[in-house]
Amino acid sequence: MKRFLLVLSLVLLLTLTLSFAEDIKLRKGTWTHYVPYTTTPPTIDGDIKISEYFLSPRYYVGLKGDVDYIPENWNGPNDLSVYYYMLWDKTYLYIGAVLKDDSIVQLATGENMWQGDHIEIWFDTDLQSDFEDNKNNKDDYQLGISPGDFELLSPEIWVWTPPVLADEVKKAKIAVKRTNDGYTVEVAIPWSLIKVKPEPDLIMGFAFSPSDTDTPGKLDQEMMMSSAPGASPNWGNPTFWGNLILVDPLGKF
Repeated sequence: MKRFLLVLSLVLLLTLTLSFAEDIKLRKGTWTHYVPYTTTPPTIDGDIKISEYFLSPRYYVGLKGDVDYIPENWNGPNDLSVYYYMLWDKTYLYIGAVLKDDSIVQLATGENMWQGDHIEIWFDTDLQSDFEDNKNNKDDYQLGISPGDFELLSPEIWVWTPPVLADEVKKAKIAVKRTNDGYTVEVAIPWSLIKVKPEPDLIMGFAFSPSDTDTPGKLDQEMMMSSAPGASPNWGNPTFWGNLILVDPLGKF
């Protein structure tokens, strides 16, 4: 109940604040992620503990309307669905995700990880300046998160666009764990990787899109869903993404 009231108060406060800021632009008809500031970052170990993410709303991608790429291949939430939490501090953006996936298939690495089970994340780091642009540019980042195959291939983080230094990518942290009905992913994405100076009320474009491959031995993207439905088939078009707002509900920044 306390967590619900905290989230409700947070949403009301932000709604009032943004309503008076006429120059602030937000994507309409899509999700807005409110990401709380934390002074106690989660341990990146693949264990998604409520005690570490209690400040965060719980986001869920797993409804029929969330499937936006080859929807006929989706067989329900046990086939692919995810709930996830998000936090931030001055160094990292933290994401803890729990995925249901009845067949984990990943044979590829690096830039080819899209051909197997993975998560794609888009950031529009300068939403206000290029709000009307329908093509990605140098301030739009596409990250991939692969769980590996839990045998030979290790989990990894990849950046498809724009080009970034390998040393910056190495600063990111990732941990995964296999579960009875899927897997967990926990990541810490350095703000330096996407060239963002974090502060309360910062608004970015954002899409969180899990992808599924079920056929053993196959290199292919068989289905995809997203927190911003329409984002997957419209690759690189920021106008299909949602919003992400950094907040400081406890005034600790």
